[in-house]
Amino acid sequence: MQKRTIAIHNLIILLLIGSALALRSMAETVIAQDAAAARASFYEMHLGLFAHYMFPGKEYQWGATVWADGSAVKSLDELADNFDAEDFADMAKLMHAQYIIFTTSHANMNVLFPSEVIGRHLPGHSSKRDVLRDVIKAMKAKNIRVMFYVHPSDGHDFTKEDQDRVGWNDGPPYKRYNDFINEYFAELVERYGKDVSGYFMDGGVPKKIVDGPRLRETILSRQPGAWLIQNGGLNQAVNDYGAYETLDPPYPGANWAVNKPITGEWWALTNSVILCPELAYRYTILQASLKDRQGGGVGWSFGPHPGGKWELGVHSFCERIGALVAKAGPSLFGSRPSKAYVTLNRQPLIGLDHVATESLDGKKTYLHQFLPPKCNELTLPAPEDGRKFTSAHLLTNHHKVGLQQTENSLKLTLRRHDRWDDVDTIIVLE
Repeated sequence: MQKRTIAIHNLIILLLIGSALALRSMAETVIAQDAAAARASFYEMHLGLFAHYMFPGKEYQWGATVWADGSAVKSLDELADNFDAEDFADMAKLMHAQYIIFTTSHANMNVLFPSEVIGRHLPGHSSKRDVLRDVIKAMKAKNIRVMFYVHPSDGHDFTKEDQDRVGWNDGPPYKRYNDFINEYFAELVERYGKDVSGYFMDGGVPKKIVDGPRLRETILSRQPGAWLIQNGGLNQAVNDYGAYETLDPPYPGANWAVNKPITGEWWALTNSVILCPELAYRYTILQASLKDRQGGGVGWSFGPHPGGKWELGVHSFCERIGALVAKAGPSLFGSRPSKAYVTLNRQPLIGLDHVATESLDGKKTYLHQFLPPKCNELTLPAPEDGRKFTSAHLLTNHHKVGLQQTENSLKLTLRRHDRWDDVDTIIVLE
């Protein structure tokens, strides 16, 4: 009887252990699926604001954030204490940004939150105010995603004394430096968690210095769904997406995300806007139409002055591109590249007649006609995927557009009192 009782007891224990393992496996599967879905959501991003707000703490050849009158910021805490998070969020909302990329630190690793790790390793390199938390709160109120700019290999900007403190001068395999960087990233990711959608890594993540797989594990073990983006390349041992920080005429589209300053520099100096919002809007649409796009679209870059001030033209740029984006509506946000009229990677914007996107279910094609034809008729090649359209209308006023489709062409005709838009005539084809 006793042996039978023990056997039943052991069987119950085994069943409980099996159930626990099964539940754990199911939970791990769900977490992995959620993380994969979160990372894939980067594809839905088309328009961002990339903002540097920085104090290098020493002479820096490219300059740094200054006050609106051009005077220098005297300390990291002066920079942090005078950041206007609500004004910053208002500007992002005005331009209809889906996400922002904001500096944790830039050049000499002066971080914008009270980091215990930095306090131990690099005294004087962290602010008393948690600017990063304030950015998150302000953006969350506007339903705008937050990414942080980070620089895992920024030791090259340190003073020799600071380099010695963190092991930058030790040479390969840079164990002390990697210990320091991973300790810092662990603190950063644990502190802000899922409130941060991703991390934009500058510096190329050099393999000889940074232990990439270790860094990836440090981040994703704490925020499994984080978008990991690399500037100027794609080391897949660390990152999932690549990005560019250059964009010059004729403004070629890129299947990686693109980031471009609109005032000539990444942070607020005493410049003015040099890129017209209409061109920026068209480029945003071009990015959304690319066949093999990874996600992220374009992040237009400009930083605030302390005190909630902006360089000349920034507000009007954001207001104008925001109005154009709002007008584009579902033809941009909630769209995918068109299969009827395909746009390939590296397509130049200058001289481009049109591009096309489509609804996620593929039932609507949005033709974006950039260059107005001479008359009220427009003739296009037949759709590349062979689909047949039965109706067409203007997105802005829902006026019917004449449609004639043959085996080789598609002719669209505006009504007599309608006109081609100077920036983008959007025709919905169904």
